[in-house]
Amino acid sequence: MLNNIIAFLMSIVISLTGTLYGTLNSLIGAVYSAINGIPYAVQAIKDDFLGDIGSDDIGLIDSETGYVKNTLAVFLDGDMSFKEKAEVLGNCGGAVIGWCTPIELYVIKTALTSHEQALSESERIDALDGVALAMPLYLSRIAEQTTPDDPFDYAAEEDFMAETPVVWNELSPNGRNWWLEAIDARQAWDYEAYYQPVSIGVLDSGFDLEHPELEGKISFPNTKRERKNRPSDHGCHVAGIIAAERNNATGISGICDHADLICVDWNPDTSNLQFWFTEIAIYFGFTELVQAGAKVINMSLGISASVRMSKASLYDRTIKPRAMSLTMASLLDKGYDFLVVQSAGNGNEWGEPIDSSNNGHFTAITDKNVYTGKYDIPAEEILDRIIAVSAAVNDGGGDFVQASYSNVGPYIDIAAPGSMVYSCGDPAISDYTYKSGTSMSAPCVTGIAGLVWSINPDFTGKEVKEILVTATDSVATVNKDKEYQFNVQTMDYPMVNAKLAVEEAIKRTDSTVGTVSGKLPARTAETVEFGGVEYTVLTDGSFSFVSKEGSGTAAVRNGNGEEIGSFELTVTAGETVDFGNIIL
Repeated sequence: MLNNIIAFLMSIVISLTGTLYGTLNSLIGAVYSAINGIPYAVQAIKDDFLGDIGSDDIGLIDSETGYVKNTLAVFLDGDMSFKEKAEVLGNCGGAVIGWCTPIELYVIKTALTSHEQALSESERIDALDGVALAMPLYLSRIAEQTTPDDPFDYAAEEDFMAETPVVWNELSPNGRNWWLEAIDARQAWDYEAYYQPVSIGVLDSGFDLEHPELEGKISFPNTKRERKNRPSDHGCHVAGIIAAERNNATGISGICDHADLICVDWNPDTSNLQFWFTEIAIYFGFTELVQAGAKVINMSLGISASVRMSKASLYDRTIKPRAMSLTMASLLDKGYDFLVVQSAGNGNEWGEPIDSSNNGHFTAITDKNVYTGKYDIPAEEILDRIIAVSAAVNDGGGDFVQASYSNVGPYIDIAAPGSMVYSCGDPAISDYTYKSGTSMSAPCVTGIAGLVWSINPDFTGKEVKEILVTATDSVATVNKDKEYQFNVQTMDYPMVNAKLAVEEAIKRTDSTVGTVSGKLPARTAETVEFGGVEYTVLTDGSFSFVSKEGSGTAAVRNGNGEEIGSFELTVTAGETVDFGNIIL
């Protein structure tokens, strides 16, 4: 209610001149601060206008880029008073119809109709004191990053989808849980005593709140977002990979199942028969997730599927990344911290891999176009909070290769399982389903980032990224069977590993821990219990874990939980000790 009153007052102020500025500015600030204890400018968001965009409001620039006629997006410098903002916006030649004050973004309705006029007026406004960036309100054909036409061996797929008991074998991932085996998820779950509450943001198509794996886990930044949520197969699948319930004896296990999911449905309302997506909706949705407390934000979407050849439009590669990085800088400047994980994309319009920087949004931000305006935020702080994820395919025997559809290039940070990933579906279609694409790879990394951050809430987004991309022991190799159609740079990417990332986070947090490893007789042991914690043993009998320093007896247990032997163990802080072959 209060935001509605403020919105009404703000619309009046921006339409007026003179002495009312100071009076209403003081009134709004005093009332809002008295009730909420924080300044108005930290919180107010109005984006209802986004739902009013119809086909007649859209102008085309090319096959992959459009713009909203008569509309501009204006970012203001931070640390301006309400009066100063209103004065600057009053010189923008139009009426304010929407705003997101946490990132000082305002949407201006003008009398301009052509793209050329919008560019010219943006240049004029961009030169005004107090303006960080002005641009036309661009549109893109954004797509979920799945590959429904991926050529599987369907006979094999029938066996693959059979409801057989899940058997774990991290040394040779296979079956419905291969993607969890590939990232050593079980071993990461051994450390659940370290995990603290963590919130993960998901910017995706809609979510089913009553799905048996997700019930009680999903919230929204506000009631408006909850009303706009429309459950979808893709959103449920992504959410399930991240946080599906692990202890309900059914379905699947999410990587970070103790996380709270804060969700925003990004899908446009297609009832008016227009399927373009306003870039500005990403700025609003992302900002709301960060404000609501999300530490890691997953974006399994992008624009590369609408790219005709090998490069996105000039606007996608220049202006839009400036706005996206400015959004991040504004939030960092206000004390928020976060990590963005985005899918690298599944190729261009024909499914041919291109450079991941052409997938738009955060993946488009590079050292060449990052922009922080007047915020005292180094460019590296932006780049160090973005993870671009490619898709890996199970090549058998614990080896992984990059998927034939996955985008490539030097701006990809890490690879994760992306083909035949079994997760939640929209119950209106099926409770569980297989999907492939970098859409599935990104939430694998997001879930692990949630585990890492939950170990130490004092980590920065930069530290979490560093842990994820360095704490690995395998790679997704270049796909030698793929004939790349464009002059793209290919290379091996590190495979994300939940166990190693979690252990590295523990070592950085607790100086009293050490690492021990060894090998028990193969196929006789399931766990090693030490210090009251049970640690997973692999099928060849090998084990490795991090524990607090100390000496004692380690109990070896079989799959039924029965003790089948024991041995003496000493853990030394800061050291790694290999006990070699252990005779029970």
